[in-house]
Amino acid sequence: MRVLVAHCEIAYSGRLDTRLAPGDRVVLFKDDGSVCVHALKGAKPINYMPGPTVVEEEDDLIRVRRPSSGEVLTILVHGRHADDRFELTDDAALERQGREKELQALLARAPHVIEPGLVLVERERPTDVGPVDLFCRDGAGVVTLVEVKRVRAVAAAVEQVIRYREQVELTPSLAPARAIVAAPDFAPQARVLAQARGVECILFDPVALRGAAEPDLKLF
Repeated sequence: MRVLVAHCEIAYSGRLDTRLAPGDRVVLFKDDGSVCVHALKGAKPINYMPGPTVVEEEDDLIRVRRPSSGEVLTILVHGRHADDRFELTDDAALERQGREKELQALLARAPHVIEPGLVLVERERPTDVGPVDLFCRDGAGVVTLVEVKRVRAVAAAVEQVIRYREQVELTPSLAPARAIVAAPDFAPQARVLAQARGVECILFDPVALRGAAEPDLKLF
């Protein structure tokens, strides 16, 4: 794989014509011939050419052609921060530990693994802003809303359960309500937001949740 970090401008010609003014970008030339151009923000590439491609390079001008479609991605490099090549190997296949609904169902059958004394009242209880995954009451009878995530929980998951809590607390008999996000991992921003907004974060191991009566859960 080749990783080019450069100040460059980019033009694309094919299904439509586009031009990207000069800026700092990360360009990945993958071994299968695909080429991805990433901006400094965001997860998705701003330009992408699937392989196989033909890469033609002359000084600071790089042309990536896709013979099967006639598409051309042109990269004009104004300055290079890094231009490295790596021999990489990755034969691993992505293993999915379960769908979100499956994990939600497992926690619904054993809510005590989230918190001792927690009792499920309803799954996917509707609100005006969407369904609450697990609508519960804790050992003291307090309404407890649980949002379940299959992978790392980000700030959006915390914001989601906050919206549920706000809606539920519009009914005086249900207020005050607790809010919990249960996930295998939490992004730092999610933890900070949760602490600031009174949302509890529960870590769980999806494998342990399916295979053991008492999964290893941590509260922080």
